[in-house]
Amino acid sequence: MFESIKRILTVFADNELFEEGVELIGSWCFSLYQQHLGAKEFPLMTQDIDFLIPSPFHGKEHLGFIKQLEDLGFQPDFKRDGSLFLWNSELKIEFITTEKGAGTDKAIKIKKLGIDAIPLRHVGFLLEDPITIIDKGIKITVPAPERFCLQKLIIAPRRRKIEKRLKDIQQAVCTSVIVDSKEIRDLFRSLPAKWRRDVLRMLEVAKTELPLLREDVEKLVLTLQHDK
Repeated sequence: MFESIKRILTVFADNELFEEGVELIGSWCFSLYQQHLGAKEFPLMTQDIDFLIPSPFHGKEHLGFIKQLEDLGFQPDFKRDGSLFLWNSELKIEFITTEKGAGTDKAIKIKKLGIDAIPLRHVGFLLEDPITIIDKGIKITVPAPERFCLQKLIIAPRRRKIEKRLKDIQQAVCTSVIVDSKEIRDLFRSLPAKWRRDVLRMLEVAKTELPLLREDVEKLVLTLQHDK
């Protein structure tokens, strides 16, 4: 599977999509935090690799991009909302973009990439101040760890499945050990009041549900609520 991930990331890099604002997000982003930045170890169990596409997308046209992924052995398919994904026996590649305004239950067309992407709330938060991680010679754009950590805690209470909620919280707490304390505190204070309450509520859940991470949870709570 890891060789498949490398080939996928190479297609994105060769098309300069990471330089044009596309980010690797989700569990494979977290894996890079573990491998290169020292995020706390936590087993990675996922078959999805998720890419966040800015909307509007201001990069160049890459109309042969999907064909390049198909040439790696991935089959294109569509969800009910019309969004494109590609899959093989090991992995599913999904394209996500920001949901605007009142929201929509239909996919968002990204014409320059020849795809329709899944619109989601709270992902635009990940697009600001990204960082670059070099893995196996590939320059990959990912969210700043501070934003990844908080975004996971913001979306966790909105998860219907408890296992996905706990996975979000676990990844957030495991990422918290590599964040800049001032950066994440300032970012937390800039959030809407409801989001801040959601973050703190999920950290209270973590104290009970994730006892092995309790020390890291308490440290993060103190960091977010520090007066200075």
